[in-house]
Amino acid sequence: MTHVVPEHQRAAAERTLAATPGVRGEPSDAERSRTLIAAVRTGALATIGEGGFPFGSLVSHAVDPAGRPLLLLSDLAEHTRNLAADARASLMATEAGAGDPLALARVTVIGRVGELQGDERAAALEIYQAAQPGAFYAGFGDFRLYRLAVESVRYVGGFGRMSWVDEASYAEAEPDPLHPHADRIIAHMNDDHADALVLFCRRFADRPETAAARMVAVDRYGFAVLAADEPGGRETAVRLPFDERTDTPDAVRKAMVELLRRARAA
Repeated sequence: MTHVVPEHQRAAAERTLAATPGVRGEPSDAERSRTLIAAVRTGALATIGEGGFPFGSLVSHAVDPAGRPLLLLSDLAEHTRNLAADARASLMATEAGAGDPLALARVTVIGRVGELQGDERAAALEIYQAAQPGAFYAGFGDFRLYRLAVESVRYVGGFGRMSWVDEASYAEAEPDPLHPHADRIIAHMNDDHADALVLFCRRFADRPETAAARMVAVDRYGFAVLAADEPGGRETAVRLPFDERTDTPDAVRKAMVELLRRARAA
């Protein structure tokens, strides 16, 4: 039976680790922001409506290589009319998952929206259609392609984790390449290598009494484990870094093999 870790447990573990001094090998909030907005396909677009009041609407989006949201909007939509009068806007993307939605990560990118033309539009449309293959309306005459030029970013990683990310840090960051594979890696480690996770906690996290452990998150820099001193007991969040960046599932496999070799030799 595949062990799937609920999103709220992952978020809780990462919040605990974020507040723990000395935790190393973590993605920056700029990287978390880029990863989240690239992984999510719909978001809440906020524009400035009639009378200066905020107007929120649901939109589908993609992101270009710099993390700038691409929006395919109808001329008939209220948000499009708002943008024609005032280009300032924000787009909020939220992590999918069960449990309390406020415990899940979300990112809001803020900037100005402009229509794309010519070669820029053609290149961006390819990106958009790859991310939104069901967008049959892309060829309709009243739909135009827009891009949000990001000026600042607000990242919230659930309760107790939040920060502002500046434009330069956001543009320079990369989405985590392991994100599409994380669920499979986590399930494999929990189903087939739970004993190795216990050993990692005993050897590398100064938890010699660990009796049970399960992985709850993994990224290119390391992984998070919930460890307990007895099966079913109180769990503590533990962050275990890789020795080097691991950008592919095969690199993760090799890193785990090396960690296990070192743990057994310790």
